[in-house]
Amino acid sequence: MFLQVAAIQGGPAIRQFCSLIFSRRSLDTETGLLHGKDVGIERALKLFKSLGSLTGRSNYNTFIIRLVQYHIAETVDDSKMGRIRADPIQLNEVMDKLGWSQAERPRFLYQLKQGRLWRSICGRFTGLLSVIPLRAEEPYCLSAKDYLSMKTNEMDKFRQLIDTPFVERICHACNVFQDMVMGIRCDGDFKWEKEQPELRNWSSTLDENSLMSLLQPVSNCEENIYEPIHHSDWPKPAGWLADWPWPAHPLAVPPADRQCDLCTEIHCACIHERLQAKRLRIKLYARQGLGLQATEAQEGNVSYRKGDVIGQLCGELVPAGTYPTNSSFVIEVARPDISDETVVCQIYMGNVGNCFRLLNHSCRASARLRVIRVSGHWVSAVEALRSIRHGEQITVNFGKRFLRNQGLRCVCDACESV
Repeated sequence: MFLQVAAIQGGPAIRQFCSLIFSRRSLDTETGLLHGKDVGIERALKLFKSLGSLTGRSNYNTFIIRLVQYHIAETVDDSKMGRIRADPIQLNEVMDKLGWSQAERPRFLYQLKQGRLWRSICGRFTGLLSVIPLRAEEPYCLSAKDYLSMKTNEMDKFRQLIDTPFVERICHACNVFQDMVMGIRCDGDFKWEKEQPELRNWSSTLDENSLMSLLQPVSNCEENIYEPIHHSDWPKPAGWLADWPWPAHPLAVPPADRQCDLCTEIHCACIHERLQAKRLRIKLYARQGLGLQATEAQEGNVSYRKGDVIGQLCGELVPAGTYPTNSSFVIEVARPDISDETVVCQIYMGNVGNCFRLLNHSCRASARLRVIRVSGHWVSAVEALRSIRHGEQITVNFGKRFLRNQGLRCVCDACESV
């Protein structure tokens, strides 16, 4: 019992979690496998079908099976309408509707049974699915069987022993990752991927606070954050019109002007409905590091067409000149409605941002950054320059000067092939 508790908190568990994230970044890993809009029992049945697409016995695939089992049980049992277990008649009716053979049904019921065991083991710590050993290794030499074979009273004791702040923080990070895998939340990166990429093979010791910080996801926002209280002395930008109030949101569109370039409404929800990155995956590109991949339901399908707004680059708004122009995760924003397009602020993405902070440069970019009006504010939109298909990397041309300021050399495919 105490060995099971220790194993999910030790170095091997941390390395396993980081390795799962690393595996998901591989260009060969299908990351949209478990996404779907079905609900209830139909969702559970389609999750089971998705297991047929897995090839090989990698640790990542073993984890996916475990995660699917858990969600099959959760989906089925949450649809039981007050019963102790889902109605077998209802299950069979849905299977009949979907044309399931009799041979498939026992296999589904086995996965359902396993999923119920995982739910019993995890309790409120669903993130344990990422750190319970995928195979027996030193020094604990435990595998999933050592957890699945626990008796009811042992599971109760196990859950009691792991109910600590340390495990809770680990499981928070794991939950975020698992939600990304299931398509419950958009893809995001984790702090260790940039700050300590060797953590998945780490053998040295780290203090608890440093380790817990590295494991957490980068704080996410889907709109720019403007907090004037942190910049009480924000100077009025050059070129700011005399009849515009100041201090004010530096990217707010004047009420008398058109409020949105994506629609003609005065008040709209385009900022939420048309600028959310729902079809992007974070992948690891050999020479460029983490980048963004377009995805669609099927290979070869077009994810974005020329002129489509893919999303927006966002983070914390700070006064112009706060950070040097060669700082990482900083872009300057100039308003098109001010003469000479004077820079009015910077977007700093070092502490909080969305996945577009990971856009890579290419001299033959598939997209560009364009400042447009959306729902009453100027935003730095990411716009497709051509059709972008499933599996393609989304890139923008930041310019050679920008790369030089960053101390970087262009390693895009266009330059490397010359």
